[in-house]
Amino acid sequence: MSYSHFPKKERGIALLMAILIVVLATMLAVSVGTESYMDQRRTSTIMALDQAYALGLGAEALAANVLIEDSKESTIDSAKEDWGTPINLPLDEGTGDIKGRLEDLQGRFNLNNLLKLDGTKNEAAVKQFERLLEILGLDRRWANITVDWLDANTTAEPPDGAEDSVYAGQSPPYLTANMAITRTSELMFQVGMTKAIYDKLEPFVSALPAGTGLNVCTAAAEVLDSLATTRTQFGNNTNTFTSNRANGCFPRLSEVKNDFRGDPDFDKLIATYPDYLVETTNYFRVNILVTLGSTELAMYSVINRFGNGNNAKVRVIQRSFGTPY
Repeated sequence: MSYSHFPKKERGIALLMAILIVVLATMLAVSVGTESYMDQRRTSTIMALDQAYALGLGAEALAANVLIEDSKESTIDSAKEDWGTPINLPLDEGTGDIKGRLEDLQGRFNLNNLLKLDGTKNEAAVKQFERLLEILGLDRRWANITVDWLDANTTAEPPDGAEDSVYAGQSPPYLTANMAITRTSELMFQVGMTKAIYDKLEPFVSALPAGTGLNVCTAAAEVLDSLATTRTQFGNNTNTFTSNRANGCFPRLSEVKNDFRGDPDFDKLIATYPDYLVETTNYFRVNILVTLGSTELAMYSVINRFGNGNNAKVRVIQRSFGTPY
């Protein structure tokens, strides 16, 4: 029987069914194609990230080796040495590159030094932190707020500290850490802290074990000037400071002590912690950016170097991705 012998109504239904079948088949084909494409992209991305991670670990190992070799060749750590030179390694066939840079974390004020090794408040370090905040144009109260974040007691430091009772009233409520800071980004949890304040402070602070010294060879002018109350030796002429720093260790430890000796707060700081000022570093951070095609991986590793000369060893104590904080 020919198609023309079917009633018009039945011919219309058959046509609609045919169209519906074509639409469903098309949707199914598109869905299968899309899922297949997404699976391929996910697999490709995961493989690229795995490769980038492996390359990042290689760059981390290279940085560690540079630090070991540096310890054999020098007893002073300044950014003029080999470890202070950034690297840019192209990958084969122009597929990407690896960028890396070592940074001396002991050139910053160590927040955990606000407490002594016995857990009590380090008045001399608090005074230095207050001066650093003032130099940076920030409120000095952040010093006492940070002490309360670190210490184990629940008594707020006068006149502007903040303990559990303050944080419990936040939304959502939480408590102070009452332990050493492991990442400087913990400051963002402090009551009243803003991103703008943190961004201004972050380049000058670190979160290292309590008692870690300050390397005068790599410390910023602002950090060096925070050592004393009555004198600002290095921040007044940044061009001269930068020029001298480019030639190696500047200032030398003996210069700092001679320049600041007699300042009451500096004398108290050194009396409290005789080994606070140093010219060597045990804690570095390597900042790595791996570009592999359209994939980028940012990796930040804190490296602890211990031992000297031929006995020098390294270990990675912290690793983060995307942000160094």
